[in-house]
Amino acid sequence: MKYDVSLIDAQIEHAMKGKMRLGICMDGREAAQVSYDWNDEHFTARFIGHAPSMPVPAHPIAFVAKPLEAIQAMKTERHKLPTDVFYDHQVSFNLAE
Repeated sequence: MKYDVSLIDAQIEHAMKGKMRLGICMDGREAAQVSYDWNDEHFTARFIGHAPSMPVPAHPIAFVAKPLEAIQAMKTERHKLPTDVFYDHQVSFNLAE
């Protein structure tokens, strides 16, 4: 099952300091959000939703990891920041039913 990822907001100062909030969408509707916050001392990711109630249920860690994997897979040399991927791609990921 395919989930689309939308960029809600981001504040990335450089590779080792930033914040990013993503929407996890299905059928054009936001089903959950994921927020990431990092600096040179820590990385925090938070799933905001109810994983068992998602259209395709999965462990919350899957909903935290899969969007980042999808962004990294689409990132090219032109993309300086992870958020740059959203300017020229529809980011999505699949979870098995």
